[in-house]
Amino acid sequence: MEKEEVQKVKGFKLRLTPLNLITAICLVASGFFALEGFGGRVDHNFNGLFFTLCILAALVSFVSDLIFRRTIPLLKNLWIVETAFIVFTVVMILIIKTLVF
Repeated sequence: MEKEEVQKVKGFKLRLTPLNLITAICLVASGFFALEGFGGRVDHNFNGLFFTLCILAALVSFVSDLIFRRTIPLLKNLWIVETAFIVFTVVMILIIKTLVF
């Protein structure tokens, strides 16, 4: 029963995961920075930096999602591990930010 936990939509398997959502958010943010930026004010250096960081974050989250999908077959366990990975990453970023700045 658990192996059938993967949702089927019109003949293909749809596995929505937290890292998929992060990838989509990063791609939308990179498009935002590429086109407009903050408040209509265009600062090409600032927007270029955030565009590059968003693309890099999308690439890392996409590759991480593929690795987790290959190693964890069940969708419920995949959600738990990927959510823990995201929380761990955010906590580490906050710790490093407080120590450096």
